[in-house]
Amino acid sequence: MSAPAHSYRPAEFAELQLQARWLDTEHARRAYDYALQYAHPQRYGLNGATVEQIEQHRIASRTVARDWLAARLSAAGSVQIVFGDDEVCVVPAAQFLASWDQLFFPGRDDAMILHNLDQTVLFYCHEQELEIGQRKRA
Repeated sequence: MSAPAHSYRPAEFAELQLQARWLDTEHARRAYDYALQYAHPQRYGLNGATVEQIEQHRIASRTVARDWLAARLSAAGSVQIVFGDDEVCVVPAAQFLASWDQLFFPGRDDAMILHNLDQTVLFYCHEQELEIGQRKRA
């Protein structure tokens, strides 16, 4: 599976030596549609109807934010990073935690991150905010 030809992200991920597996168009669209249920319908952030135990962190210091996130997101397994309906990849969670602040840029990126081993969902907002919570079980 490969990323869309127009995307700059695979090169950025490769430069960071991330083991990213990019989903093809069909799988990316399905992943995006699935992730949308956890996004707030009217603002940037998580949806309280589908996510519980939501915590927010305004990024003022990358070091503090890195520690905050490491205390809340497991390094085991992998995460699926959903940038849009045609840009979705899977990376090892430990690699994500070590380099997330080099993957996302203020003013440019919004992303939904879903952990594969538990119900954790993370939203990175281009306005330098993180929201993390637990996906509600149906």
